[in-house]
Amino acid sequence: MIEGGTIMKSGGLLRLTACVALMIALLGSISGMATGQGSRLFHDKLGAPSWQGPFEQMAELAAEEVGVGWETMGYANTDMHQTAVRTSLPSTRAPEMFTWWSDFRMEALYKTGNLVDVTEAWDNRADEYNPALRKAFEFDGRVYGVPSNLAYWSVWYSKSVFEEHGIELPKTWDELMEICELLVDKGITPFGQTVQGRWPTFIWFQEILTRLDPNAYEALMIGKINYDHPTVRHAFDIWQDMLEKGYFVDGGTDLFADCPRMLVNGQIAMILIGDWYTDGLDGVGLKAGVDYDTFILPVINEEVGNVIIYEAAPILFGEKAANSKDAIKIAEWWLSPETQTRWCSILGFIPPNAKSDGSFLAEPKKNLLARINEGNYRLVNRYWEATPTEICEAAVDEFARFMLNPDQKEDVISVLTTIADRYWSGQ
Repeated sequence: MIEGGTIMKSGGLLRLTACVALMIALLGSISGMATGQGSRLFHDKLGAPSWQGPFEQMAELAAEEVGVGWETMGYANTDMHQTAVRTSLPSTRAPEMFTWWSDFRMEALYKTGNLVDVTEAWDNRADEYNPALRKAFEFDGRVYGVPSNLAYWSVWYSKSVFEEHGIELPKTWDELMEICELLVDKGITPFGQTVQGRWPTFIWFQEILTRLDPNAYEALMIGKINYDHPTVRHAFDIWQDMLEKGYFVDGGTDLFADCPRMLVNGQIAMILIGDWYTDGLDGVGLKAGVDYDTFILPVINEEVGNVIIYEAAPILFGEKAANSKDAIKIAEWWLSPETQTRWCSILGFIPPNAKSDGSFLAEPKKNLLARINEGNYRLVNRYWEATPTEICEAAVDEFARFMLNPDQKEDVISVLTTIADRYWSGQ
């Protein structure tokens, strides 16, 4: 299995043969499409909620409004999607459009020279998007993607638990810690978390460090400081204290299958995660604004100012695709406030275009967006995309080890420092 550039052994000649056969079949299905049959969009989001239908709806709109539609091809999992994109991108079998990840997880594709430059479309909408979002898709001053999703990371909390115990939303970090202590005393675990799936282990590391010093966080992401830096150590100290005080559920808890149900049952009070997580809360019968709401995690260092983690996922365009000439036309249309309103309303996303109509949003997301805009929040890219994939893929396992064994903090920091040193020394 290939994920984020890391090859994972599947073992055995029989399995290897099966994988080769699958790849041949996959390539065959792609190459079997006549290049004159129109554009194609590849995505890996056939899960719940599926993006297949929404992408098909947008294809129909694009065909009507700009004369360019596409066939939507969803893959059952990320590995199949990535294989299809990576193997076809250097050839005329490349998809005209495909979903991907931003920043460092996009860098390898950019370096191949096989992505369409859509800077012109962004320049035409310069006053409609936060520069931080553009930066997530930008290399050497040029932009190579348009947003399929912009998500803000905040704390989603049980209104019934807060109301029952007379808890007001925290305005400071100290107030948040007091809430955690109160909840523990009442037999309620403050926060959901998990080591399942590996990637969620970076959540609290990024959030604590950003609220200590977002400049230090961003410096760490690009190798200007290392994991043994005093500010980074301070973040680990705070995280360790929270772990040892019982502010988190067991790391083996499933963030997606278990935590929404635990929020319903009052076993946990809060979950810190991207705003797309509300689908899971709605799925267990909770009602937005009635049963759950959200607040932005307070800063630890009051000098930091307003800051929030975001994640941005792009749609990229294949340079060698049969209909790549239509990329700028599609990009310009996709970036428009009207298109973003329609796309985001289908999936319940917060529109990234400042001129889009967000009246369709559920009350918590509507209020979250207003707070971010009115508070002039600094947007900081999440760990998964903000640091090199080679570091991230190793670091999430160390974060997991720390979550399960906080007393191993010094060794974890040492290993992370070595991982980062090894990577950056080769750059």
